[in-house]
Amino acid sequence: MLGLIIKIVFCAIMFACATALIIVKYGKWQRRKRNCTREMTVKVTQILEKKTARSGIIYKPVFESVDPMDKAVIDSAFYTRMVTFNAGETVDLLVNPDNVKEFLYKNDALNKGKIADLMACLIVCAVAVGGSIALMLS
Repeated sequence: MLGLIIKIVFCAIMFACATALIIVKYGKWQRRKRNCTREMTVKVTQILEKKTARSGIIYKPVFESVDPMDKAVIDSAFYTRMVTFNAGETVDLLVNPDNVKEFLYKNDALNKGKIADLMACLIVCAVAVGGSIALMLS
């Protein structure tokens, strides 16, 4: 009986952790969507490259506003292989007026960080479900 209670508690903890991760990630994107209200057209001025031991080369675009009155320079917060641009391309962003380093691509298909966060959540959920099922069957 005690073993069954321990299994149930462990499964509940696994599901709580997975649920908490999903809520945190969802909140992050909702906050960013709420904060990034200013539309800005930017030009890709530079592509920074970084070599990694595991996945080869990753990229980080650097943007500059095309508005001559606003010469904001924005670099992506992280390096990635998911979003690639060419120098000279123009891109529409939604930026946080208080912090231009916080932005979303206006074309939601370019917001690949959402997909990465979703995949991380799905992996945690799969581990939680698989672990719970294995534990209950043992």
